[in-house]
Amino acid sequence: MQNMGKMYKKIKIYDILLSVIVMNCLFCNICNGKIESSTIYEDDIVRVIMDINPTSNGHVLIIPKNHYDDFCTIDKVTIVHIHKIAKLIKKNIYDALNPDGLILTNNYGIAQVVKHYHLHLVPVYKDKQEILDINTVYNKIIKSII
Repeated sequence: MQNMGKMYKKIKIYDILLSVIVMNCLFCNICNGKIESSTIYEDDIVRVIMDINPTSNGHVLIIPKNHYDDFCTIDKVTIVHIHKIAKLIKKNIYDALNPDGLILTNNYGIAQVVKHYHLHLVPVYKDKQEILDINTVYNKIIKSII
């Protein structure tokens, strides 16, 4: 019976730590609506938003709503869903912005600024593009979805 108490305490401590991480996680707060974002797609598993510091026009992030630190901790069902949505969003980006290519990337370790797994979709253009206002690009992508 004493071991049950220790196990309960470990589970409770884990739950408390996870809730603190989620409360302080930028992407968790975006996914649960506490922080505004330019959302171009959302379902029960992910939210797709415009990157606020885009490296090209149409740079978006696919963020799972559940907190996963990085690609080593995310479950198979969620990662497959993220890539399914990436295909869908790629079509919208191509329809709206006509890029010449697309980079899909995620960062890990010290390269990962926000410690919540997310996939970047970064359009690539043959000709140098001036980075447009996020709202302008957002509106173009949204129009391609409707």
